[in-house]
Amino acid sequence: MTTNLKDYFTTGEFARLCNVKKQTLFHYDDIGILSPEVVGENGYRYYSYTQLEIFSTISMLKELDMPLAEIKDYLDHRSPQAFLELLEQQKKEVDEKIKELQWLKRFIHTKMGLTKAGLSIPVGKILLENRPEEYLIVTEYNGEDEDKAITTAMTEHLNFCHSLDIYSPYAIGGMIPVECLKNENNYVYSHFYTKISNAGFPEAVVRPAGVFAVCCDNQGYRNVVEICQKLLNYAAEHGFSPGSHIYEDVLLDEMSVKGYDNYTLKLSLPLMDG
Repeated sequence: MTTNLKDYFTTGEFARLCNVKKQTLFHYDDIGILSPEVVGENGYRYYSYTQLEIFSTISMLKELDMPLAEIKDYLDHRSPQAFLELLEQQKKEVDEKIKELQWLKRFIHTKMGLTKAGLSIPVGKILLENRPEEYLIVTEYNGEDEDKAITTAMTEHLNFCHSLDIYSPYAIGGMIPVECLKNENNYVYSHFYTKISNAGFPEAVVRPAGVFAVCCDNQGYRNVVEICQKLLNYAAEHGFSPGSHIYEDVLLDEMSVKGYDNYTLKLSLPLMDG
């Protein structure tokens, strides 16, 4: 029986219907995922209207990030049961992507807040903040005030957080013992910490709600001792007892400024009634 080619679409017509280039159809034919239903004696390729459904299926599966080889395998063995299994697997992957996007949205929101705070908070001025209860992942540090040792310890802290599946948008903070500031012109860290949004981890440490004296500086770490002393003097002058540690947070880091010397730090001292 002679095929009536008027009932078929040429490659160009089919490509326009599918909103793709002809080269896409040529490639699909080469890999065997969608071949023309009719090839004329002159070598021209023709597609039937029923193949539009197959093309739509391929496009939908591509939207699910399936490689073409997997799409071909699925089409060669498709069945209602195989389709259900495919959808179940894709649902899990979509749920995981949604989870990642939700984290990314929180990351962007938090970084925007920190950056705005770093740009707007007065430098060198002591402010009082009433803070709610916060949750921290804390690791101890017993090393010296030496850049290599500190960097190693911070990396180990970050790896520990990752082992708990914690990827916080907050930069790693440092805890400076008040005791070490009383008799020295230098400072050391006793712990590193990462803020988290909830207490859903057994490893989380609660930082109690309370009043904090805070002071920011936009010259990196060079003035940390001076600012710490400033906070301690404020506490003494206003009849407060200082907490055991001063918390060092980074508001503007390498993501927005060049080099440590341009970081904006926020130092916070818990205040208690004297």
